[in-house]
Amino acid sequence: MVLAPDFSCPTKVYTQTPFVDVVCDHVDRRSWILVTSHGWLARGAVAKLADRAGKPDAMISDVRENPMLADVDRMIADIPNVDVIVALGGGSVIDAAKAVVAGIALRDADVSLAQHLVRGTALPDDFSPTPVIAVPTTAGTGSEVTRWATIWGEDKQKLSLSHANLFPAAAVLDPHLCLSMPNWLTLATGLDAISHAMESVWNKNHTPLTDRFAASAIETLYGDLKKAVDDPANFEVRRRVQVAATQAGMAISATKTALSHSISYPFTSFFGVPHGFACSFTLPEVSRFNLHEDSERLRPIANGLGCDVEEIPTVIDEWFGELDVGHYMADFFRGASLSKIEDHLITPARAGNNLRTVSISEAAALAEVSLKRFVAA
Repeated sequence: MVLAPDFSCPTKVYTQTPFVDVVCDHVDRRSWILVTSHGWLARGAVAKLADRAGKPDAMISDVRENPMLADVDRMIADIPNVDVIVALGGGSVIDAAKAVVAGIALRDADVSLAQHLVRGTALPDDFSPTPVIAVPTTAGTGSEVTRWATIWGEDKQKLSLSHANLFPAAAVLDPHLCLSMPNWLTLATGLDAISHAMESVWNKNHTPLTDRFAASAIETLYGDLKKAVDDPANFEVRRRVQVAATQAGMAISATKTALSHSISYPFTSFFGVPHGFACSFTLPEVSRFNLHEDSERLRPIANGLGCDVEEIPTVIDEWFGELDVGHYMADFFRGASLSKIEDHLITPARAGNNLRTVSISEAAALAEVSLKRFVAA
């Protein structure tokens, strides 16, 4: 008999050390590549890092939101083999870094990165990617503590990269890097973390440990996300929200996501809705949907929100109202039409994790009610 553990995360997580110190310690005169975005070049963080850790052997500085497979192919075309890769940025940057190390590791393999992503071809037994040091500059995606990366296909298809060796070797939670986030991004990434926490609870793969991670993350986000939006320079609030987001990431690293994420993907791929808004706008309705299956299973969410289980949908609704979620969502969802994407709302690998079995028509009904609540008003 082969027993699977409830939880495993080999990533070393640093919460009290400046990111430059951690990166310097892990690079330590070894060859390295920096993966980042134009914004962090402009803010001076890249220059600060290079000054302390030494100039990287190569740099990828043009990672865009929701990177595509063609982007990754371009990134790895002339990249040398190195000892360490540092990802400085949000979830898209960290995901791109994971795809880059996977592509490099597969250069001489019988399996290509495209075959794994598009066809689901298994990665080779000796798959051994370069270690990634993840330095998240947002608080939400959880990619710093998961084995997955999301890459997008040319046909607007969400593609998942997955392997146990893709857990970052280290993750550095430095709240200073979150201070530059605009309000909409603070909210969007926080909503992503909330969705991760709740989706790990109404999940067929939940465990007592992931439920505890989720309840703790929800409690912190319920108390602090609005403070982070209203007072973006508050360092201690930023720290708490960042830690909560990583807790939520740890929860989904064991359970994977579920129905709200399944519904979200076509909204992002077809209409460009930022992931955090796309995966959270259905949370009140999906919680109501799952309550009918087994209300007691949602107890960790109620504990995090400080309410009775039956009150969860109403409390989420009221909370989203306090966060002014509808205002932000109306801007991003304008022009989104269910008629174009209804057949894409169910991704079996995600919807199949949901506590309650759902059909395409039921998913469409949940999305329609949620859209009317947040966008049509």
